[in-house]
Amino acid sequence: MTLYARLNGLSNKEAYLELAAKSNVYKLPLQPSSPNTTSREPYALKQRHAAYSEMLSLLTLSDRHRENLHERGLPDEIIARNGYKSMPETEAERRLLASLLRCDHELHGLPGFYTKDGAWTLAGANGFLIPVRNKDGLIQGMKIRLDGDAARKYRWLSSRPSRMENGARSYSWIHVTGDTTQKRAYLTEGPLKGDIASYFANDALFVCLGGVNAHKGLRETLQSLGVTEVMEAMDMDQFTNPQVRQAITTLRREVQSIPGIRYYQCTWNPRFKGVDDYLLDWTKRKTA
Repeated sequence: MTLYARLNGLSNKEAYLELAAKSNVYKLPLQPSSPNTTSREPYALKQRHAAYSEMLSLLTLSDRHRENLHERGLPDEIIARNGYKSMPETEAERRLLASLLRCDHELHGLPGFYTKDGAWTLAGANGFLIPVRNKDGLIQGMKIRLDGDAARKYRWLSSRPSRMENGARSYSWIHVTGDTTQKRAYLTEGPLKGDIASYFANDALFVCLGGVNAHKGLRETLQSLGVTEVMEAMDMDQFTNPQVRQAITTLRREVQSIPGIRYYQCTWNPRFKGVDDYLLDWTKRKTA
C-alpha cells in the first residue's frame, strides 16, 4: 500500500481509495497464524479512538447513505461533524483498509477486525457506521445502521473471537452527544437517534443507550457529566409493548436511585415512535 502510494505520488488514503475502486489487490505471502479464539478484551479507549478515527478518515459516505441521513433531517455539515461513513462492501476493500490501519495501529483488540486466511480484515454487515463517543468525544466503538429491511436495523461493529480468529468483541457503550456543560440530559436509546434529536433541540445534551436493556455504565456517565436533571425520552412503544415497558421501568428505577438527580418523563404524539421522528416533524411544521 505504502509503496503503491509513493510510486504514484498519492497519499495513503488516496492509494486505498484507488486500489479499492480498481480491486487491484495482490496478496503477498503471509506467515501462517495459529488460530486464536480466546476471549480478547477491547484495548484502551485512547487507542480505540485513534484507530477508529483514522479508519473513518479513510472511508467515504455513499450517496445512498447520505440521502438516508438527509431524510432524517441532518445537513451535510452535521453529517461530516458526526463522522458517519459507509462500510466497505467488498472483501478487497476490507483487507485494504485493515492493511493500511496496521501501519500505525494494533488490530488485535480492536472490535470489528479479525484474521481470515492469515490476513487481517473487517467484519460486519453492509451499512453506514455511527461513531459512539464518550463525554469527551472519544470514539468508544461503532454501530452499523444496516442496509435493507431487516427487523434488527442496528448492530455493533464487533468480531467475536468465538467465531472470528484474533477478533475482539464490542460492548454496548453509552453514547454522549450535545452540549456537555448542560445540567439537563435527555435519555434515549440509540446513538443516531440521539445525534438527530440533539441537532433539532439546539445541541441539547443526550445520553444514549445501545439498547433498552443495556444501561451498564449509565450511572457513571451521568455522574461524570454532573447533570442534575434527566429527561426520559424513550420510544413511545413502551405504552404498547410490555417487554419494552418493563425494561424502561427498570432503567427508570436505576436513574432515580442516583443521588442529586431529578427524573422526568417526556411523552409526545405516539404516532411518532422516537424522539428524533417527533422533533423532525415538529421542525418541519415550525418552518413551513
